[in-house]
Amino acid sequence: MRVGSETNVKRNSARHLAFVEFDTRGCSQATARALEIWLNIPQDQHDLHIACIDAICSAQSGLRPSSRLGACLSFLAPIIALVSSTRLVKHDVDFLPDIILRVTVETINLNCQQRLSTLVNGTYPGPPIYLEPEQTTWIRVYNDADVNTTIHWHGLSQNLFPFSDGSPQASQWPIPPGHFFDYELYPPADMAGTLFYHSHVGFQAMTASGPLIVNDASAPPYTYDDEFILFIGDFYPEEDEAIEAQLTAVPYTWTGDPSALQINGQSGDAPSSPQIPLDSPSDSSCQPYEFDVEPDTTYRVRVIGATAISLVTFGIEDYDNLTIIETDSSYVYPAETDHIQVDSGQRFSFLLQTKSPYDLVQLGKTSSWIQFETRAGDGVVTAWAKLNYNTPTSEAAGPVARREQSHTSPDSNPQPQPQPQPDPEPQSVSDESSFPTSPLPSPSPSPSSTQNANSNFIPSSPIIALPTEPTDISTWLEYTFRTLPRYGTAPSSSSITRRVIISTGQILNQTTGNTLFPSNNEVWFDGASTPLDTPLGLDDDPTTPTPYLVEILGNGTINASPPDLDRALANAASPGFDPLSHTYPARIGEVLEIVWQNSASQPGGVYGVHPMHAHGGPYWDMGSGAGVYSPAAHEALLLEPQAWDGTAGVAWNGSRRDTTMLYTYDSTGWEEEVNGWRVWRVEITAANVGVWMIHCHILQHMIMGQQTVWVFGTPEEIVANSAPVDGNLEGYFTYGGDVVGKAGSDGVTLVSKFS
Repeated sequence: MRVGSETNVKRNSARHLAFVEFDTRGCSQATARALEIWLNIPQDQHDLHIACIDAICSAQSGLRPSSRLGACLSFLAPIIALVSSTRLVKHDVDFLPDIILRVTVETINLNCQQRLSTLVNGTYPGPPIYLEPEQTTWIRVYNDADVNTTIHWHGLSQNLFPFSDGSPQASQWPIPPGHFFDYELYPPADMAGTLFYHSHVGFQAMTASGPLIVNDASAPPYTYDDEFILFIGDFYPEEDEAIEAQLTAVPYTWTGDPSALQINGQSGDAPSSPQIPLDSPSDSSCQPYEFDVEPDTTYRVRVIGATAISLVTFGIEDYDNLTIIETDSSYVYPAETDHIQVDSGQRFSFLLQTKSPYDLVQLGKTSSWIQFETRAGDGVVTAWAKLNYNTPTSEAAGPVARREQSHTSPDSNPQPQPQPQPDPEPQSVSDESSFPTSPLPSPSPSPSSTQNANSNFIPSSPIIALPTEPTDISTWLEYTFRTLPRYGTAPSSSSITRRVIISTGQILNQTTGNTLFPSNNEVWFDGASTPLDTPLGLDDDPTTPTPYLVEILGNGTINASPPDLDRALANAASPGFDPLSHTYPARIGEVLEIVWQNSASQPGGVYGVHPMHAHGGPYWDMGSGAGVYSPAAHEALLLEPQAWDGTAGVAWNGSRRDTTMLYTYDSTGWEEEVNGWRVWRVEITAANVGVWMIHCHILQHMIMGQQTVWVFGTPEEIVANSAPVDGNLEGYFTYGGDVVGKAGSDGVTLVSKFS
């Protein structure tokens, strides 16, 4: 990847570089440098003074430092917007993006069968992308398929460039066949961690997805020797468009559980009979994915939940001490567990200390199975992967290498894989040196895989007793993850200015006959999978004919009217929802408490789990519980002593996340009865203004309308804080335009396949 070049323009949080000169006499160096960093001006590359926060805010008497900082940034915003036209990036025939991705629809082998699939650079999973923090990376996405597409950078705060968020009809037009979109990414240092990218159109993300890693700006707070990615997906044999048609038909046809799970593109679903060797299937796509590891070595395992629908739990044979250190791109105090639970959109990193050579001799092992099982579905889908130890008696040939090639289209010819830059030598973090742990009770002893006649065969039965009870699922490490102090703290209960309660569940539309997933009786569709000049069905037409951000940047309106908070607050049927713009507006300065409630289906009274995901940056997850939401009951849960702290009355202070679970607490109930809730807190500031989707991350549910759109800030504030590249605006504002550059030339990086 080419970063740090002339195209990587210095940017500030108002999208553009601004040199603002003020008298800095009397300012502390730390204060001046803080604003200098905010303006993204390298210390050694300019000789202009940086505005002094203390000087600017001297008139803001009575404000706390954090409030004063916000006031300063608000003060600077008009000045910064004034100089925004001086951008240095020039997009013309000579412009070179840093990375090129090409979206195609091709036939590949998955789970030992052929499937016509949407792919990124001809492979599933898509190629891993590594981004440097505090640097701009341009990624050009060509749509070589015959349907619309976009790419969403899941977990990445795109508040700097909201037009590059990748959500069709919310932040951009979908990319039509034969066109491209140059996405502008600038990950801040506090977004270092494990993310992924995926199409945000229809069912494409089942295969059009891949890992996205933001490297640490400095030494990470934990020490490890190496790392590898564990990318978990689902497999349905039906094509994307067929599944979309099933879900929007009258009557609809439910997809059911996936046929298989996919671990780094391999299902591990080969025949389990000891009489059938592992290499008997037609190709490696249904073989267990094999990780070659060194004994007595600490690995960071980056887990990416890229499933379409599956809630997955997994454990590793002979290991009951997996130490979670990251949740959704935020480092946390270590939480010990014997199994990992991950749903669509979630990411975790855990530390794995492999067995020593002595331990392996005692166990008589050269490998350990990784057992995956689905939960909360119609049944249980099982998959397998494997750790192979690089010992003198094993066949392993090196650290963290996969045994089989990834699954590519027949004509793909990927180039060598770019490697992440090596991490600096880990150092201790002074304010995070005390790491209490959160041990979970171990399940009953599990039988060893040696029960099989030959450990080279997939186990014929489970070898790890993974939890099965619904209460085990809904309480897994709840009120446990504690984000490190570097990320700040959650808004307090007393700071909340408004609470928005949204109930969501499946219903049958008695008028149209469609089965939908509304939120407070409202559904939202992007209608993006089919070209916009093609008639669609009544309930899958786009909710808006023009993408919200496109219309706001063009004329300051949505559906020909500005989003109106007063109108939303006066909406008795759904307080907080603006029925004219079909959005949830919020103003700078508000502190929202968003409460998601799980309602039983109508008809049927069936509950389902929902991994709720927010675009636009992380929120503070404040926990979950059963029944109807009660502020008093929630506060009591926050005050309960948790596994990480045995002191009664000490409140859990939330966790910085972007995807958390709305669980089920019973399988059935009365139709539309609420049983289960999840609480988030979000502070609306100048740093997160924009148009952001919040939705269930289950692809089926998204297609059926379980999506909401939020507008943070007024149209004027959004315009002042987000503008595409000057000189090429027509490409962004028009469906069918190439955004935002022109055709590049040789020399860019076509990133390689997943391997």
